[in-house]
Amino acid sequence: PYRLSGLMDPDLLQRLPHDLAPIERFNLVSDVWAATKSGLVPLDRYLDLTATFRQERDKNVWTVLLGSFSTLNHIIDPATRPLLEALVRDRVGPLAGELGWEPKPGESELITQLRGDLLRALGMLGNDQTVKAKAEELFAEYGKPAGTKVDPNLWPAVVGTLAHHGDLHRYDEFTERYRKPETPQEERRFLFSLTSFQPIALLQRTLDHTLDGDIRTQDGPFIISSIMGSVYGRELGWTFVKQQWDELDKRFPKQGLRRMCGGITGLATPELEADVRRFFAERNIDLGGKTLAQYLEQLRIMVSFKQAAMESLTAYLTQLAKH
Repeated sequence: PYRLSGLMDPDLLQRLPHDLAPIERFNLVSDVWAATKSGLVPLDRYLDLTATFRQERDKNVWTVLLGSFSTLNHIIDPATRPLLEALVRDRVGPLAGELGWEPKPGESELITQLRGDLLRALGMLGNDQTVKAKAEELFAEYGKPAGTKVDPNLWPAVVGTLAHHGDLHRYDEFTERYRKPETPQEERRFLFSLTSFQPIALLQRTLDHTLDGDIRTQDGPFIISSIMGSVYGRELGWTFVKQQWDELDKRFPKQGLRRMCGGITGLATPELEADVRRFFAERNIDLGGKTLAQYLEQLRIMVSFKQAAMESLTAYLTQLAKH
């Protein structure tokens, strides 16, 4: 129903999504985002397209949109990140505000899930202080006999947002929740929340716990991978892997090492990519099959996208901020 060349037309960008069925809207966003990453569509055209989906209610379409914002968060320079946060608030905020924090009578399960996805993105990628305040309010009632009952789909948004903004006190609180959980789901939720904190000292503690027995061996590779995938902890995580490789190689099974090394795809800077390639080549590390080659290819795609898109991304976000 569309041609990529037609996406150069701003009027078409405004009109097209409203003429399509949900599956077609999903295909449109997926295709244009893929074409943008490969250089076939200018990034500013894709970002213009995202503005037409502020009221989109299909969860699958939002999965692509939020994934693209996360990718941009991985390639953007730290000094420009506040401008990207503003774009996320602009795109996600209207529908998140309309849906609110409580399920409506008769709404579908997919809308209930979408509410959680949007609020989590708004609280973390969007750095939204209103979401943070509401998450603090809900968490303060957590576990109280007469406390507010929170929809289970919202807990990832609540815990993720609080970890993203968290300090030492919050880290210790979440660590205690992980060590003394009421349910297996709660244990994993709070364990993996420890990788979402921003302070380097706290992320270092989490990495250290993968070797001191506090974090189980089967969970350690996922924790390390997650920290390497964090824009706040990726350099720290990669340094940890390099320095502790021999110990990690002994401690984790082959499958665990493969899962851990998947985190290198988040090391999306030219300098980190060069260091990653040098390390694996000098060590002559074999993860089995084409696993490492695939990880390195994904990393190359991310770094190439960063190099090609940074100037236009910064210009677009700067212009958006002026309006």
